[in-house]
Amino acid sequence: MREHILVLEPSGLRIVINEQTTILEAIRMIGLQVSSECGGRGTCGKCRVILNPAPDPTQVETQLLGKHDIDVGVRLACQHRISSDTRAVIPHSSTTAKILTRGVSSTSELLPDEGHEGEFGIAVDLGTTTVVAYLLDLSNGDQIANSADLNPQVVFGEDVMSRIAYAMKDEKGRTLLKQKVLEKIDELSVLLCSTSEVPSGNLSRLVVVGNTAMHHLALGLNPSSLGLAPYEPQMRDAFTSNGREIGLKSVPDAEVYFAPNVAGFVGGDTLAFILSQRLDLVDDVVLGIDIGTNGEIVLSKRGELFCCSAAAGSAFEGATISHGMRGQDGAIEHLTIRESDNAPEISVIGGGAPRGLCGSAIVDTVAELLRNGLIDAGGRMKASARVVDDTKAGLAYIVVGVGEHASKSRIMFTQRDVRQVQLAKGAILAGTQILMQVANVCTEDIKAIYLAGAFGNYIDPSSALRIGLFPPVDLERIIPVGNAAGEGAKRLLVSRKSRELVEQLRREINYYELATHDNFADVFAQATILESARD
Repeated sequence: MREHILVLEPSGLRIVINEQTTILEAIRMIGLQVSSECGGRGTCGKCRVILNPAPDPTQVETQLLGKHDIDVGVRLACQHRISSDTRAVIPHSSTTAKILTRGVSSTSELLPDEGHEGEFGIAVDLGTTTVVAYLLDLSNGDQIANSADLNPQVVFGEDVMSRIAYAMKDEKGRTLLKQKVLEKIDELSVLLCSTSEVPSGNLSRLVVVGNTAMHHLALGLNPSSLGLAPYEPQMRDAFTSNGREIGLKSVPDAEVYFAPNVAGFVGGDTLAFILSQRLDLVDDVVLGIDIGTNGEIVLSKRGELFCCSAAAGSAFEGATISHGMRGQDGAIEHLTIRESDNAPEISVIGGGAPRGLCGSAIVDTVAELLRNGLIDAGGRMKASARVVDDTKAGLAYIVVGVGEHASKSRIMFTQRDVRQVQLAKGAILAGTQILMQVANVCTEDIKAIYLAGAFGNYIDPSSALRIGLFPPVDLERIIPVGNAAGEGAKRLLVSRKSRELVEQLRREINYYELATHDNFADVFAQATILESARD
């Protein structure tokens, strides 16, 4: 089998690959990252690289890429194998990603375990997109430092289902996914110790919280049951071992604790969210919502907990939006339309030329289109000076035109993008409404909505309310709490009583599977309408 040299820029790394290896597979092999939301199935159009020499475009590429991109050599890494020495430029390094590390925690008293003077620990929030690690002094619970990076598994798919599918192919895929994430935890642990001058030998504990899929993949468990109904996890109970047995080289002798799982798509990160806000202790009715590829929703009715997982998809993370992207340099993060025929006002992360829209701007765009009458409550676009019909996707709003804000290309928001947002917001709202039904509460009963995670931290609550993403509460009742899962992980790190509590909560929480709920289809259909939904 013939082999050729693939040079990856801007890193300059060189790799010899055979003619059966795709460029995306080669990028994964060498440890670099390129966006691949669909996991290499050729449906998302995001694994873009510039190839020299550039092969003829495939039929998939002619559908997903613009003529200008094709002309300058942009191709999809999943679509090509090389037949000669080739240079591939990976655009827009992911190292500039905006990762949320800060969080708000309950003021309820936390007493660290005794007898840990001179010892330290690492609390890890293992997210689908990011990994955040915190270094704490175990004697007093004080945070010393934190570090974060993208989850290296993103090259195998942006969402958990893509990674589950990859792991289900064979044992090798499962092993690789585990290896990647453990290497990242090791890397962050070593970095935290070196920058804080804490001897790694003084690390005696490490805690990991994550959704059920991330939990299974990190432990090397077979995740196939999560990919098929009824989506049962292989392990629900908390798991305690040591770093050596799990495969963590940075903490071979440390105690390693994985938080328990509630269900197939409600994991230890949700329990950590509940713990950090002490939703089990509230005297009122409050909602806790963490919006990602799967939206975890918790309703506390004076301490009685109800929860569900809403399959929101990855629209709010930019993955299924035509010009969507993560929150990093070049991403439009907020948008306002002052005059419907004029260019909108935008703010861009990093202050440079815009390259796409991240989740907060995606919500702003739909809200502003609705407010200015450019879409109706059903989501249908209306032609105007900036809603044009010259794209393959039909009607599309010109967010940024060529030359506007120093952009060299247009950034569009299509009719299909609106539909993707409707599906995502419909799933979140429907899940919320069903929990309210089973708990027998109404909108007027809700005293607060706690928004966890990066999306909840950065969105404009007024935009979210305008499109009906949440029940129509007063604006001041929507409270961002940042990385609440990370805050809960810290509590689990320093306190065995906190571990006992989440294990108790896991057994007592009322979990509801939305897909099997009697009227879910009707509630969901109504929830996709772009308006504030009244009881």
